[in-house]
Amino acid sequence: MERSSTWMDILSILLSMLILALAGVWLWNSNVFDTSLLDSGNLTWYLIRASGTTAFTLLTLSVLWGLAISSGVVKSWSPGPLTMLLHASLSWLALGFALGHGLLLLADSYFSYRLTDILIPFTGPYRPLATGLGIVVFWMLVIITPSFALKKRLMSYRAWKLLHYTSYIAFVLAAAHGLTAGTDGGKLGFQILFGASLLVSAILLRYRIKIRQRPTARRAPGTANSSAGQLVAPYRHG
Repeated sequence: MERSSTWMDILSILLSMLILALAGVWLWNSNVFDTSLLDSGNLTWYLIRASGTTAFTLLTLSVLWGLAISSGVVKSWSPGPLTMLLHASLSWLALGFALGHGLLLLADSYFSYRLTDILIPFTGPYRPLATGLGIVVFWMLVIITPSFALKKRLMSYRAWKLLHYTSYIAFVLAAAHGLTAGTDGGKLGFQILFGASLLVSAILLRYRIKIRQRPTARRAPGTANSSAGQLVAPYRHG
């Protein structure tokens, strides 16, 4: 078991770094860092694409880290409070970039977006279904992300856990939005980034389910019910 957890630790770190590297390569190939863009009329378009990709990457990392927490694969080297702080920080960053991604549409010169178009799903002038999925994800993050800080005051641990399960839905919808709404959905690098994110998340989710399905009868008396419980126990509603 210990050896398996060690390999999962290494795998999760390597795959997370791979996702970040793929995002960086895509941004670099898109000339986002080219200073000549400051004089280009397409600057807003590049910023919209960059902020959207960054938001999805951060959301991916938040989901992967959450799965690592609930599977107990980080408990041996990451203290519980620090672990939850990193998880919450990734979620807040994802929400911030998602907000910037949407607000930048107001400055787009190709399509005329109104504030209501970026706040109300499926009402925008460009691919309303695809862009609407992104708006749904944004509002889901608005609900999920603050719950890290408000859990003890507003909800029980069970309700908090059920709410956070919806982050998987938000993650899938975000991937669908990225692949269908933007002009980069047909590019191989973009597809690899999103495909790798979904694949890695599915692998860790399967591992988490497998861990939860293991029998607990042979555990010593007084042992915690689960590794995840050790990490989140201090945060339980009390």
